[in-house]
Amino acid sequence: MPAGEVELREFDGGWVAWAVAPGGAGVLPDRIGDARVVVDGASGDLTTWPPLPVEEIIARSRPAPAGRFPEDVEAVLRKAGWYPGRAVPDADLDRYAQRLHDLTADEEPPLGVVDAARGFLKEFGGLSSREHAIDAWHFQPQDEDPAFHLFIALDQRIGQSVTPLGWISSDYRIEISMSADGRVFVGAFSGIYLLAENADWALVRLVRGELGDLPYVEEDGEISYRSNLGDPIDPGSTRGPASGA
Repeated sequence: MPAGEVELREFDGGWVAWAVAPGGAGVLPDRIGDARVVVDGASGDLTTWPPLPVEEIIARSRPAPAGRFPEDVEAVLRKAGWYPGRAVPDADLDRYAQRLHDLTADEEPPLGVVDAARGFLKEFGGLSSREHAIDAWHFQPQDEDPAFHLFIALDQRIGQSVTPLGWISSDYRIEISMSADGRVFVGAFSGIYLLAENADWALVRLVRGELGDLPYVEEDGEISYRSNLGDPIDPGSTRGPASGA
């Protein structure tokens, strides 16, 4: 393209480039169909983008804090729509909290959104991904209501409030929930299991499809690190590496 017809915006991860209409130098693109390209500052790789505002493209293109997610996991999360600094509007989370309360108004106490879950949904709420042939995961708030029967009495078992985070679509439905202390559980027809001790490691396990041989939550709230066949389960599998994922 002839010189003078492309505008560049530099940011900490590289550059955003877009075509400039005649006489429009220095003006951000605002028309549907305007081309956007991101140049990676480290590798020089080019990626094309839909006609989003330049500031949003920059936000979505910024690298995550070093070591937070493995590269394969971060790639899937970004493909699903996550990026560092993503923030679901508080009004959406408030509506979800009210919806949970209304749906469980007959329970004592009704369900709500615990602080740990609100922090998670603020960043990852509304995302969905299908990277495996069978399993797909979805995070609330979505149009579909939680399947409360799949984690019934979890709060009583572990002695703290829980919030439904989303679900996994598989051969059968698996419900994802988070307790007030930030642990992430999955509930299916066979019982309730501990997926991870923290949210980031839960994301790693979900993205990689690590849903087999999870420790079972006993009726008294104890976590049984034994598989259905009686084989030991490494407690470290629910905690992740000691330093980052």
